[in-house]
Amino acid sequence: MLEQYYLTIRKQLPNVMEGEEVEVTLPQLTEWLHFSSRNVNLVLKKMEEESWIRWLPGRGRGHRSKIVFRITRESVAMRLAQDYVGKGDLQLAFAWIDEHAYLPALRDQFVLWLDRHFGYRPEETEEDRTDTLRIPYNKPIQCLDPPYITFVVESHMAKQLFDNLVRYNKHTKTIEPQLAHHWCRNEAGTEWIFYLRKGVLFHHGREMTSHDVKFTLDRICRDAGDSPYYWMFEDVERVEVINRYTVRIELARPNSLFLNCLSFDRASIVPEDLVQSMGELFKRTPVGTGPFQITQHDNNMLVCEAFTRYFDKRAHLDRIEIWFTPELNCKSSWVERTVHRIRTPDSEETMEQTNHVEILSNGCSKMLTFNLKMEGPQQRLAFRQALIHGVDRKRLELLTSPLESMLADWFVPKEHGAAAQEELYDPEHAKQLLKDSGYHGETLLLAINEASAEDGKALQKLLGEMGIRIQLEITGEDPAERMMQVERSHICWYNITMDDDLILSILEVFLAGNSFVNVHLNDEFMTEMKPIIRQIYTADSMHGPSGQLAGIEQLERLVKKHAAVFFLYHCQQKTTYHPSLKGVTLNALGWLPFGEVWFEPVVKPSGPEAK
Repeated sequence: MLEQYYLTIRKQLPNVMEGEEVEVTLPQLTEWLHFSSRNVNLVLKKMEEESWIRWLPGRGRGHRSKIVFRITRESVAMRLAQDYVGKGDLQLAFAWIDEHAYLPALRDQFVLWLDRHFGYRPEETEEDRTDTLRIPYNKPIQCLDPPYITFVVESHMAKQLFDNLVRYNKHTKTIEPQLAHHWCRNEAGTEWIFYLRKGVLFHHGREMTSHDVKFTLDRICRDAGDSPYYWMFEDVERVEVINRYTVRIELARPNSLFLNCLSFDRASIVPEDLVQSMGELFKRTPVGTGPFQITQHDNNMLVCEAFTRYFDKRAHLDRIEIWFTPELNCKSSWVERTVHRIRTPDSEETMEQTNHVEILSNGCSKMLTFNLKMEGPQQRLAFRQALIHGVDRKRLELLTSPLESMLADWFVPKEHGAAAQEELYDPEHAKQLLKDSGYHGETLLLAINEASAEDGKALQKLLGEMGIRIQLEITGEDPAERMMQVERSHICWYNITMDDDLILSILEVFLAGNSFVNVHLNDEFMTEMKPIIRQIYTADSMHGPSGQLAGIEQLERLVKKHAAVFFLYHCQQKTTYHPSLKGVTLNALGWLPFGEVWFEPVVKPSGPEAK
């Protein structure tokens, strides 16, 4: 490893500049490199061939050898880190950079170099062209098996890898065919028959059949404590295979959201044979019928390629690479936590030369949940109300991006919600409520993820000014460990993003086993909530006093009656991209629809008019 040898020598001579002659003896070099004199001479010769040094051997007694360094330490260290990246080993590249942290400029130089590798990357030959979209992401993706996904990125990728029996159209708010081309139900709404498309292939080449549909639903329903989403199909009594392309589903009672549940990515259809043969490995490298298939998933990156035998429209992109680079998100001025930037090859565009897409997230990105099950001051309603009225959410230290946030009143933005929320802050009322709660300065544990740690510190400061003592606990990446931390915390900082189907997304917050809100709700709240949920399920339409929206409004009143959640902010999500990229939008989860993105090359005019 020539680079390591060079840096070892330079580390012994830290004050010597490039171009400066410095005396050094062969015995010194053999000691530093732990080599024989013969091997040291070979290393020096190779370094001269690379133009890294000039070696001036001493001739005769009393003439000391000299070395001239011709290249900076950062340049040599960068070379090896770049080689690691070229081999696809990002972890080793960053480990190498960390090993040489004594070079203060090295990390920033490497991060900026790496940043230029992201965006749209076409590779063209005489016979073919491959369009690749390369995106940095701040941490490895843990799980891609639909019934067990937790995070937004997992949900988004599931939409690229899998399909459902039906799909939800966010524009018309209706259910449309997908893997099932037709369905019907009995008058009571307790029996449904779905007719599957023929010739739909899983990524491993086998045709999808009704047996896979039955396996998928049974898998979610049969182990109530296993999948966090079993609540979606609690009413399912039996799934019956009628023939290869027909399946019957019987419900214990009518459920107006049944089709919506079938359209949720958590109910994506999976292949029975591979789920059973792969076991836990399926969570990391699953196989579906979707427009993209996984070709690599390790600690360095997730790589998906277009599934050329996809039954629906083929994706324009050929390849998606999601590189796990937490250091890039922290260091680069071009990349922000809430932004996916898309560049074209060799582009040096300024931000003014890029196009922008931005949306106000459907979900309340930031909120606090109170543990109503655990003993502590947060058990008392007056304490929870004191905290809600005592925190001034317009304080700049709590708003990391004040121009891209608005005050929240519920899980989804409201037309007049922000104005009403400005009246919520009432420090005098909060002081009296805190006194009435009997709070005596106990320390409360607030669970928060590492990405929101700065927000947690700001909140800790504001609550400290009220006299409330808070200790922060950073939650881990392992889902089981994280949920245990949530269960033993008095308060949790919760970031969520709603999907297109808002009603089902709101219900997920209260019913999913991996939701912080659900974990913190006590029996009293659950008892009051149960008839509201049943009303939503039995409603025939989205309108009217008995409709689903009316049930959601009742659920909102129940949450505020108990002060079970403190809603903080709705946040804007955005992306910047090169004008030659087309089909760039943001879905409700704040991600790009990978199958729609394409590149419009600049075509120069030909003929006599061309200049």
